[in-house]
Amino acid sequence: MKNVVALVNLHTSPSCGLLTETRPLASTTVLGRYAFIDFTLSNLTNSGIDDIGILIKDHFRSIIKHMRSDNKYLKNSKTGYLNYMINERGIHNPFYNTDLNTIAQNDYFLYEPDCKYVIVCPVGIVYKADYAPIIQEHIKSGKNFSIVYSKVSNAGKEYFGLNKITVNALGNVQKIEKVDPKDKEALVGLKTYIFNSHALREALKRVSSLSNVFTIDELILYIQKFGDVDVHAIEYKGNVSYVDSLEKYFNISMKYKDLLTNTSLGNEPFNQAWKIYTTTHDTRPVYYGEKSDVKDSVVANGCSIYGTVKNSILARNVTVEEGAVVENSIIFSDSVIKKGVHLDHVVADKLTTFGTKEEVKGENGEIIYIPQGESI
Repeated sequence: MKNVVALVNLHTSPSCGLLTETRPLASTTVLGRYAFIDFTLSNLTNSGIDDIGILIKDHFRSIIKHMRSDNKYLKNSKTGYLNYMINERGIHNPFYNTDLNTIAQNDYFLYEPDCKYVIVCPVGIVYKADYAPIIQEHIKSGKNFSIVYSKVSNAGKEYFGLNKITVNALGNVQKIEKVDPKDKEALVGLKTYIFNSHALREALKRVSSLSNVFTIDELILYIQKFGDVDVHAIEYKGNVSYVDSLEKYFNISMKYKDLLTNTSLGNEPFNQAWKIYTTTHDTRPVYYGEKSDVKDSVVANGCSIYGTVKNSILARNVTVEEGAVVENSIIFSDSVIKKGVHLDHVVADKLTTFGTKEEVKGENGEIIYIPQGESI
């Protein structure tokens, strides 16, 4: 799309405990091949948006390592661009390390003649969306600010920590408040915003007199509550997952595994019409030993399987020795499960080795997480 700049906001990515201690959710593996940021960037690429900035809060190394070359995410690498945007002031003082300050320190794009609209997209809220009609609806509304929301039936359980909105008869936001744990049906904001670029420029100038630590969420709340303009509401109709815990990470991974291994369920969001772009690795195919037994699992290239793998996800270069059993588990790259070991409901980070303890078993709702490089 012309005249549109997209900002992928890593500042709003939720923590998933130990899983995101050394990396952001954005670069955390999904299905042993993708990372969460791939889903957001693929939405933009498939929507024809080629001017992209990534608002990085921390863990710069992990993001850049995953991204490698940005060309794979761009339809036209000659005219498009993908830039990393960092708040240098916030590096030394985390209190000032907000998404809005990161935009302010990298606001050059707002003054480019081709930038008329800015869309801000999250990473921890996973959904498949063509942003073209969403942006067109924003333009049609005639408003300077829009928020994208989804109508959900289990807000308090699945979306606690996000905002819910009330929409009036004119399609504008009447109220913004936090999701309550008791909420069932609610209109939940997806931390996806569309701005007219000139309005965002003016808002950045005005907000400095209000607070130097405003976030984008707080800016929208302030505009809706005290501003003299309306915030338009745009409904997204589709499946939405909010990943803010190890359990939710496990559940969405298993859901996507089922979509890939059970064709009767369909294969959203993995289909030819809506490609998921990611970094590729030059790795050999999977080797299956004569006594290997693999069922209902996703196994990445480079793995060596001699034992049993059921209902699991194995990232690159995992070895499962003969006599080992891995079930209902997610194993990150370069890990080894030795003979006689039985894993069940385990998420094992990369470079882990299982050899001395014969059984490591969790259960639904109580997933066992093994940190990177551990020997068990």
